[in-house]
Amino acid sequence: MSAWQEVRDLVTARETKTLADRVIALTEAERAEVARRLPGFLTEMRDTAAQMARESRGTHDLDDEDPWFAWERRRTVRGALAEFGASLRIAGAGTISGPAAAAAWLTRRELYPEWAPAPDPAEVVRVLVTRPAEWQADVTGRLAGKIRRADDDRVAPLVLALLRASGVTPPPHDPLVVAWLTGEAADDDPLLGPLLPRIFEAEGAGPALREERLTPSPTPWLSLIRRLLRAGRVSRAELLDGCVSRFLRGGDAADLRFFVRLHELIDPAPQEAAERARDYLRLLPAAPGPVAELALTQINRTGPHDDADVQEAIEALTFRPEAKLARAGLTRLDQEVRRRPARAGELAPALVTAFAHASDDVRRRAVRIALKHAAAFGADAKPTADAKPIADAVPLLPADLGRELAAVFGGEVAAEQTPEPFSPAPLPVFPEPGPFPAPTVDRTTGELHGWVACEQWLAGFVALVGGNRAALRETLAPVFLGSFPYLYDMERWLDPDAWIAALAKEVIAPGTDPGVPDPEPVDPWAGSSFSVHVSAVPPEEMDGHEAGQEDQGGPEDEEGSEDEDGAEDEDGAEDEAALEPAFGDLPEHVREEIFRQILEIGISAERVAAMRDGLPTPARDPGEPEFRVQIMYSGFRPLFGTPEEPDPAVEFRRRNRLPEPAHVSPPHMFLLYRLSEIYRALREGTLPAVLLATPTVLSGHLDPGVLVDRLELCAAAGAEPLPADLQQALLRLPRGAHPLVAERAGRVGSRAASAVAAWLAGGGLPDPEAGLKWGYTEGAHEHLFEERAPGHVEQVRLVPVLRAEPTGHPLIDELLREPSKWRWDDHGYVMGWWPSMLPSHREAVSVHYLPHLLYQWNHPGVYPPYLEAVADADGPLGDATALIVAYFLAERRQDPVPLLLRMASRGVLPTEAVGRQLALLIRRTWFESRPVLASLREAAHQGAHEQVWEILRALLPDLLPAAGERPNVTHTEAVTLAADLAVWVGARGEIPVVSAHAATGRASRGSRFARECARLRDLLAG
Repeated sequence: MSAWQEVRDLVTARETKTLADRVIALTEAERAEVARRLPGFLTEMRDTAAQMARESRGTHDLDDEDPWFAWERRRTVRGALAEFGASLRIAGAGTISGPAAAAAWLTRRELYPEWAPAPDPAEVVRVLVTRPAEWQADVTGRLAGKIRRADDDRVAPLVLALLRASGVTPPPHDPLVVAWLTGEAADDDPLLGPLLPRIFEAEGAGPALREERLTPSPTPWLSLIRRLLRAGRVSRAELLDGCVSRFLRGGDAADLRFFVRLHELIDPAPQEAAERARDYLRLLPAAPGPVAELALTQINRTGPHDDADVQEAIEALTFRPEAKLARAGLTRLDQEVRRRPARAGELAPALVTAFAHASDDVRRRAVRIALKHAAAFGADAKPTADAKPIADAVPLLPADLGRELAAVFGGEVAAEQTPEPFSPAPLPVFPEPGPFPAPTVDRTTGELHGWVACEQWLAGFVALVGGNRAALRETLAPVFLGSFPYLYDMERWLDPDAWIAALAKEVIAPGTDPGVPDPEPVDPWAGSSFSVHVSAVPPEEMDGHEAGQEDQGGPEDEEGSEDEDGAEDEDGAEDEAALEPAFGDLPEHVREEIFRQILEIGISAERVAAMRDGLPTPARDPGEPEFRVQIMYSGFRPLFGTPEEPDPAVEFRRRNRLPEPAHVSPPHMFLLYRLSEIYRALREGTLPAVLLATPTVLSGHLDPGVLVDRLELCAAAGAEPLPADLQQALLRLPRGAHPLVAERAGRVGSRAASAVAAWLAGGGLPDPEAGLKWGYTEGAHEHLFEERAPGHVEQVRLVPVLRAEPTGHPLIDELLREPSKWRWDDHGYVMGWWPSMLPSHREAVSVHYLPHLLYQWNHPGVYPPYLEAVADADGPLGDATALIVAYFLAERRQDPVPLLLRMASRGVLPTEAVGRQLALLIRRTWFESRPVLASLREAAHQGAHEQVWEILRALLPDLLPAAGERPNVTHTEAVTLAADLAVWVGARGEIPVVSAHAATGRASRGSRFARECARLRDLLAG
């Protein structure tokens, strides 16, 4: 057999280790032969895979230019070639002579899996390192140059493994360094020496290492460098120089984060910092904040510094936009002027820079320093030239600070900026919901979108189906005949569109629906196991057992229990009156095994045959033993007795393509029952002449008089309305009692009319208890915030609260059951319908929305248009609606301001509850207060200033910092907005938490937060 044939066979057998051994042993002539044959062999394999792809689909005559087939064929062919990719790479690595050709062969995409990671390159590397050293270096450089991304899992693992095994010096290629950093950090990695110094220069190294941290414990790369430092394997000086040079090259804070932490890990000594002091000074003006802070720390640890360096540092710091760094510069300026007053004139420009800073605290501190050292800065009876820059800078300051400074240094004070009087914009006027459009079936499937269009279509369909059905068929056929081709193959119809299509198809071609097929027969003993042991019973053990007595005992597994063995005993004594087959409840193969063992212990065949067939058992011969049967059983159905019968309600839902109630949201299930009964009545010929529940108002409400008209129409036709349709009609009636209409309904005389009369006379559905509780999970356990203070919150959960008195109408009672706080399966369908289903009890709708509010990724979510429909409905609003409003204000993915204005215009915005829920949302979840403030500010300027003030009044007590917490910028912004609104609305009445912060004394020291708290306190005091 030739060397080529051997290599070919090993490639196709995918015996990579044996193939590598054989390739290494090839002679030069054999290498040349294999290298020459490899490209043709790859072409042959590709053609074979393509042919197999065609044959597998029976597509010999299919146009190969079809885009879908071409894509699928390429995918199939590549998958087939990738199975042999490792073997083909080994063969090429050991035989191809040209470095460029070898590198190209080793990186061919078709030799790698398309989706899975590349195989271990160990055998390829073992072959490569047997080639000449110069050849290895050339190939390695070419392979490294093909790395384009840090996550390259095709070429990078091969290159890194080859570099480690060969000792070749890594070529200068940034993606190679980044790919190395994304791998494992190992102390014994031979690439540490050549590649670690390059991380300070390689583009992309910072982003690759940005998640490295020192606390609570160092992550892999920082931990490794710390070990190397302790062992003396890396130079502190080289690492420090690398960090500083990386800082000087620039970049954003995220990309430099690792190097800042590495610098912190090295913790340079004062002498080391002094050697790099000039570089640290160069970082102060423009480096990202964390780098500038690091540089300032090192400068402060060294010294003394010459005057020019000190001046440069102060000027750089006061120029920084970060208030913390600017304050540090002013502190150093204060110290220098106090130490050497003669230098004040040199430092005056830095002080002037601080006057124009964006931070009010920085400006105030700069003014205090100027006044404190007024004499040093030349402000005396005869102002010197040093005072002129300060006097010229007075207009840069707000009027109050400018007056203080001008009183000592002179200068022109900026004009007092008096805010323009606030002219409240009128709230926009939103029209009340109009009349519901007339019923119609003249719509395409694309137009049947949303609850209004569907309700229109259903009402028009039911009104027409009892009249000229031929005309209705002509209208529906062009729209629905070819739509929903797989409708009857679906086990469940969850969308209203599917039910509408089914109704139309039943009119177009009656009886087309074949119904849901019966389920495949299920072996009741599937998954069960039996162990049978029949033993003879000695006479002495039969004491106390009368002839014909039967012992049965032992545990048996049922559904949901653990698989524990149980035992069943039956003595061989028989009751001659029993004519049922022995062990007839058991599977046939178990019975036969029992009878086989009974025969083995000496029971006569006649007796066994009688037991098997349930016949009278012949008398036992004198020498014939009694026997006991032991059955060890594991399974889910009872061992003896009749299995539970299927639940009729479950079977009803299955046959009518309805889901289980727990698998969908309660409003969705309510809607599906209504759609299902219309379809069922159509097929059974019991459809009434009109639907009761079609709204008369776009809010979803139904005029009571119109409902009675429809009841009279049904009664005149001798048809009883559909139950779910009746219950939906009851829920759509306006709130309160309607005695006159109730009296009229009572005269109709049908059962449905009597139910409507009682509902109208009794005031309808009492408002259910509706709201929510805040819960969380911790350690796989669920808790409520109100019952237990959390330690570590793993996930926040909203716990809906919905409790209603039973109404006697089963579907209404089911709709008003408390929704689960969890969601799965098909929860969250058709949420746009929900407000129209409970238009007089909108807070209950909001409660049903709660499980879909948080964690919306890849799940149905709640959106402002849903709550706009809630706002247009009727009934009290509470915490559930308030939380949804709060969520929109904080999330801002869709503009929440129109919704807030709509609710404010209608006078239904629960402002106090919104404020409380906003505070909880910010405290307990990932939402931040700044987007909330932006939304509220915008709404206030558009006319909702009174409502926004009420929201802020309720929000501030829980939003502002508690004892021991430091105020931040958003706290200041919140109080500032509240103070502005207090002016606009003329608010009065103390907010204790605001007064407490105003009284801390920070106001006198220049804290803007405390000053704004004092301003708001004074405004509210009037």
